[in-house]
Amino acid sequence: MNDLHRSKVLSCGHEVLEETQCHYCTYIQSDLLDELASPKDSQGEMRDFSHPDEFQFILVHQSCELSFKGYLYELDRGVACINNDDFEGAANFVDRCRSWILIAARQLQHLVDHLTPKDFAFFRDLLSPASGAESIRFRLIELSTGIKADSPYVGHRGRTFTFREFLDREPAEGTGRPKTRWWTQSMSDIKPHSTLRGALISALARHQFSSLASLDLIDSEISHCRDLLMGDTQLSQFAQTLVRLEKAILAVRKVHLNAARKHISENSGTGHTDGVAYLRSVMDTARCFPALTEAFEQLEREGQFP
Repeated sequence: MNDLHRSKVLSCGHEVLEETQCHYCTYIQSDLLDELASPKDSQGEMRDFSHPDEFQFILVHQSCELSFKGYLYELDRGVACINNDDFEGAANFVDRCRSWILIAARQLQHLVDHLTPKDFAFFRDLLSPASGAESIRFRLIELSTGIKADSPYVGHRGRTFTFREFLDREPAEGTGRPKTRWWTQSMSDIKPHSTLRGALISALARHQFSSLASLDLIDSEISHCRDLLMGDTQLSQFAQTLVRLEKAILAVRKVHLNAARKHISENSGTGHTDGVAYLRSVMDTARCFPALTEAFEQLEREGQFP
């Protein structure tokens, strides 16, 4: 009887013995989850769904953002392990990053499989000028993993842009011009030594691989990466783990490209880009570990890996 008198009803509807006890719904912040997948207008006010499938479109992208958050969390732990020469531990955290990014790829594949171009057209205009390219977490993944701000990133309307050049264009009036500056202070705050690529280069210098100074796509770097990948050290095995991570990031790009091909064909993207052409160019150009990936693919073609 005393226990019944003391029990409380939480906002989720569960009756608990103590209001402050650990409870599943409060632990995972179920109240916040209830607010997800609700469309908002440009003023941040809730609005009605313009089409029932707008729900899955929003929910998939929110799920991707949570996966990206998980990736960034594990990436920091991986970098710390590299700096301590704990390559086995680093490989574990990088594999977690790979799992998180592949979860995002599967989420995006849901839209390829279950959202039709006709249904997407009902609410696409409501998204403009917003774009998935504005995802700050995915941009941080690119930089924190290894894409260099001053390296070639995308071919856009007859010009090759570096990562920073493309993202750091100021908003401007006019068709086909950016309405959002995609570069943010959080991107400027990322230092090369704090990235997976930077930490790897420092580790290579500590372990008699100082000849690998950049991992850029040049013949000398590719040749040294071949030697690294063919070694039998933990560092060599870790390098192969990074190649698998690169391939997982490419998998996300490929699914995004396939989604654009299905839903907008060759039309322009909502965020001023050329849509499919933009995504195809990024997929062809952007690499976190370019020399390492090229060396691995060469060795794979030669049958050096099982």
